[in-house]
Amino acid sequence: MKHRPLLFTALALTTAAVLTGPAATATAAPSPSAEAPKAQGDPAPADKAGLRIVKTDPEGPPAPGAAFQLFDSAGKTLAEGKTGPDGNLAFSDLARGVVRLKETASGSPLLGTVPDQDVVVAPGDPKVLAITDPYKSTGLTLKVTDKATGKGLAGAIVNIAPKDAKDDKGAFTLTTGPDGTAKAPLPVGRKTGSAYTATESKAPDAYRLETTPVEITAKPGAETTAVFTNAATTKPTGDPTAQPTPTSSSSICTGEPMATASSSSGPGIGTATSTPTAPDDKSEGSLAHTGAGSTN
Repeated sequence: MKHRPLLFTALALTTAAVLTGPAATATAAPSPSAEAPKAQGDPAPADKAGLRIVKTDPEGPPAPGAAFQLFDSAGKTLAEGKTGPDGNLAFSDLARGVVRLKETASGSPLLGTVPDQDVVVAPGDPKVLAITDPYKSTGLTLKVTDKATGKGLAGAIVNIAPKDAKDDKGAFTLTTGPDGTAKAPLPVGRKTGSAYTATESKAPDAYRLETTPVEITAKPGAETTAVFTNAATTKPTGDPTAQPTPTSSSSICTGEPMATASSSSGPGIGTATSTPTAPDDKSEGSLAHTGAGSTN
């Protein structure tokens, strides 16, 4: 009987441990179903549309600092922003449909901007739009001058082509105006510049063709000049295309009709000997026509 209190005490401690164990576990690790009521209060993802711009330069690196704007169909500004160091810019909370994207600044003095474009955005994952800004073109000025006087020459035709090009892709021609100049933009494909070759294909009138090509280096946003100097040709003293003035004797050779020769025609007319002598003109017994008097 003395050991019963100890037995009852051990049983009581065991019962208390069994009752308190499951309750601590339930509060520490809530089931996944407990998150559902909280998510029901958020806007449904289907009601949102997004757009993410990935901006690079022509050689691949990210292009930060580019400014973009979004407009709706009525021209109202929806959003605007600039690309970050990674070249990315994200727009969110957009209504589904078509938006107008405009690049207002490239963020670099070497890069140009792309034309405005329409973009379709839809609910779900943001639409990713890759944009590559071109390098700014080089302003080319062509000059063709007189080698002796330096005066500008009009009418020269010069062919401009990318250096070492295997075909005519990117080639074009320039014709100098009254002041001897012509201008055109040169596309640039690399930050360090693109090489071109200028070749004169037609010289100005009365000038010799300049056969030595001119090498051009086109750098982004820069200006460059290609100069050709032409030497004048020796002008002829007369016009080689002029016809000689016909003389009185040469008119016979042109097929013009000639009057019938009379008996008084001079011996210089070659057709005079073609007239036969009439038989009645002979005088019998006369030696004047036989040549017998040639001994006198």
